This record gives sequence, structure tokens and C-alpha cells, in this order.
Amino acid sequence: MMTLTEVQSVPPGPNAPVADQLAWFERDPFACVEDASRRYGTPFTLRLGSLGNAEVPGVEHRGEWVFLTRPEQLKVMYTSGEAVTSGAQANQVFFGTTEESVGYIDGRSHRRRRSQLHPAFSGNRDYVAIIQEAVDSHLASWPRDRPFELFPALQLLTGEIITEVVCGNFDAADRLRLTALLPRTESARLTGAEMFAADQEIRAFVAERMPGHLAKSDALGRDDVLASLLRHAADGDASLTDEVIRDEIFSLLYTGFSTTANTLSWAFVEMMHSEPAQRALRAEVGDRFRHRPLRRDEFGSLELVDATLLEALRLHPVSALNGVRMVTAPLRLDDYLLPPGTILVHCAHVLQRSPDLYPDPLSFKPERHLTGRTDHYVWGPFGGGTRTCVGRGYALAEMRMIMAMAVSGIRLTPVGPVPRARQQGIFMAPADEARCVVHDAR
Repeated sequence: MMTLTEVQSVPPGPNAPVADQLAWFERDPFACVEDASRRYGTPFTLRLGSLGNAEVPGVEHRGEWVFLTRPEQLKVMYTSGEAVTSGAQANQVFFGTTEESVGYIDGRSHRRRRSQLHPAFSGNRDYVAIIQEAVDSHLASWPRDRPFELFPALQLLTGEIITEVVCGNFDAADRLRLTALLPRTESARLTGAEMFAADQEIRAFVAERMPGHLAKSDALGRDDVLASLLRHAADGDASLTDEVIRDEIFSLLYTGFSTTANTLSWAFVEMMHSEPAQRALRAEVGDRFRHRPLRRDEFGSLELVDATLLEALRLHPVSALNGVRMVTAPLRLDDYLLPPGTILVHCAHVLQRSPDLYPDPLSFKPERHLTGRTDHYVWGPFGGGTRTCVGRGYALAEMRMIMAMAVSGIRLTPVGPVPRARQQGIFMAPADEARCVVHDAR
């Protein structure tokens, strides 16, 4: 083993110009990181600049992205603390933004904002009525017995649900408009400029409806997430300016529809390509979700549904970058002393396909997750540490409800083989839009 020295350096990687490495990464992020890990080992460095984004004022970085693909490396990344790493600065470079929503702030401000958002997204809130109504409506509208693109349909479904949770006190027409706009922020069918325009339209749409929203919520006798943030601002939280609240709401809407739709698409794709797996899920679900209304306690004891979703997240994480940190003071990692300005990347795609961690790693085997709790440095598609996705509990609860209800009501058969992954906007989804045929359950 190499002896550590005080010379600051980064792990090996290609020597091509930044523009060429960025083009390689953008062409197919998963193929890029697979190839780089084979060529250069782990960890490895890609020189990606600012990922094609404009430089963020006040954030100095080296443009070197060090991809971590081993549990012990992730432990260093997630336990180093805010004196050595910054999640906010790394996210600002990653997304090319100076906004101050929860992903782009550090320290006490970050912890306070998470505490404000956590009650709505911990997984403990009862959203069964919202999810049941949306799933019933959407499943009934899906065409039967002919080819159908499941992925965009799931985007609309998850978009409707997250809109109800975050902006449920908007008028019905406004909620429908938001639901229609969200898929335009994450679509391989649109240009980057068109997706950015949808992003800006949603932010403006929310900002125009913020005045008077708290009074409307008081009249209705209930708070959505927007009202909750406005209430914190009214109670004296000066960090929650109108612009911050607008950006926070956009971030919740965007991540709340896109990542769940992507993961559900992969779970359904893998399920439909294995008739035994689909039969096993139908046996677990049985007839218990065919009555209405449904109750939260009826969604217990769904171990195979849960395992199917966990395995989808293992084999098909939504991004090649599942968590990022900016090194702000020299940091020892394996045999390297990383210099300040280096960006650390949690690369779940390579990590979670490692044969020493997951035997037969390219096979979809939900039973892997039936034996107990998974080490969060081995399975971590939601990131890790103090910045683990704030919506993790909500997303898992929502997806298990949607999957259980769908398995109870419909049967899917595939059109073509399991597709490759394709970048839709920021996240990765089935390249064929999860083409399938929907049949009524028998």
C-alpha cells in the first residue's frame, strides 16, 4: 500500500480536456462511470468543470469530481463534517445556482430548514386519500391491451400527488396546470432551453399565487407545505424570503415527481419482465386494496413490494451523482490528500453493482432485501449523512402505495427487452419510456 504523504493530489482519471470529458459524461452518465471505474479503479477523477453550468459567484472549485464507489470512501465523505466539506457549495456548482433553498445552504440554517420540511415528508403523514384518488383516476385512464408508455404516465401521476401535498390549497385549475407543467422540466423529448423555460414558468406561477395563500389556508382550516413555510416566515424566520419560499416549493415539486416516477418505472419494468415476480407480488397484495376507501394501516406487511422498490433503487439509481460534497480543507481519502475545491461524488450506480457487495449484481433480485436492514454505505440512492434526501420517507411510502394499488388492479406485459437508461433532464429513466401493455387484473 502506498504511504500517505502531505502532497495534495486527486485519484487517477482521463487526461482529456474538460470539454471532452464533459461530453463523454453527458452522452451516457452510467456508461461513462462504468468505463472510468474499469480503467482507473476506485476512486477515480473526472474533470467536468462546472458540469456546463455558469460559475457560481463566491464558490471556488477545481472542476475535479472524485467519484466514490466503496463503502469506506462514502463513510469518509459523509462523516467528515462541515469544517472539511460543504454540501451547499457542491450543490451550487452541480445545479449552477445561487438560490437558498434547503439543498444550497449549510450549517444551522440547513438544519433549521430541514426541521421545517421534515414533518410533511417524514413518511409519517397520512396521504392515503390523496394517493388513492390519484391512482384510481390515472389507472382507469390508461389504455388497455395496446402498447402504452408508462413512464410519462407515471410522471403525471406523481406530479399530481406532489402538487396536492405541496400546493394542495391552490384552486383546482391551478393544481392541474402545475401537474401539466412538471413533466416539461424532465423530458428527453425537449431541449435544455425548453426544460429551463418550464422551470422558470413554475417558479413564476407559484410566486404569483403566494400572496393571500396563508389567509386561504386559514379559511380552509388546513396547511399545505407552501402554507407551512409561509407560516414560518410570518412567525419571524427572516431566511424565508418570498424568493426562497418560491425556490423551495419548486425544488419539492420537481424532485417529488421526477425521482418517484423514474424509480416506479424501473420497478414496473423489472417486474413485468419476470412473470414469477409479478405473480409473487399479486399474491402478497391479494384483494385487500380493491375496496374503498383505503386506510393507512392496510399498507402494512408489504415486504415484497418494499423489497422490489429497494432493488429497483439499487440496480437503477436515478443519477450517477447521488450526493456531492465540496472539499473545503485538505481531506485524506484512501491514499490521497484531496485539495480544497475538489468535489466528492457518491456514485451509487457503480457502488450498488459491485459483485463483492451484491452477488450477481446485474440481476434483479428483490429477495436481497428481505433479510434485514441494509448498510447505508452499501445501499444509498438517497444520498447520506446529514443531507440525506429530506423526502426519503415520503417517497418510499408513496411508491409502496402506488405499486400495491397498481398490482392489485392491473397486469403489465412488456413491449421489447429491458431498456437501457437514458437521461431525461437531470435524472435517468427507461430509454423506451417503459413501453408496455396494460391489462385488467385477473
